[in-house]
Amino acid sequence: MNTKAKVFSKYLKEKEIEVFQVEEIPEDEHNTVVFRSHIVVEGQQLPTLVILDDTAFSVIRVLILNNALTSENELKVLYMANTQNMNYKPFKLYFDRNGALLMDVCLTTPGQKEKDFSNLGDEIYGMLDLVIKFMGENYRTWMKEIW
Repeated sequence: MNTKAKVFSKYLKEKEIEVFQVEEIPEDEHNTVVFRSHIVVEGQQLPTLVILDDTAFSVIRVLILNNALTSENELKVLYMANTQNMNYKPFKLYFDRNGALLMDVCLTTPGQKEKDFSNLGDEIYGMLDLVIKFMGENYRTWMKEIW
């Protein structure tokens, strides 16, 4: 397990947070560890990942909707995502190859030793709070655009 993941695991244990499933990605050159959970928005459970590795970055990823991009709504939802990306600096919406709508938040988390990540847990949870608020403010509008 990489150092950031160890520090975050320790944080979760100390705070008695038990909402994550942890998966170490085998044979990954960056020693990636994925913490899987979900957030609830408008009654929907949205899969949420915290991705920690040996690089100077960490990612929070939310799967907003599978099959969101279709041939019928393509122009409209691409415009919607692009507008959101221009207006909200930390949150980036995009579509995967299968048309799922995802949102990434990239955090800079440079360092190599545990002491370099002393605030990592609070930083991740602070950003998760912003993600939940942002999703709550925008989810319904996005779904109207998509459907």
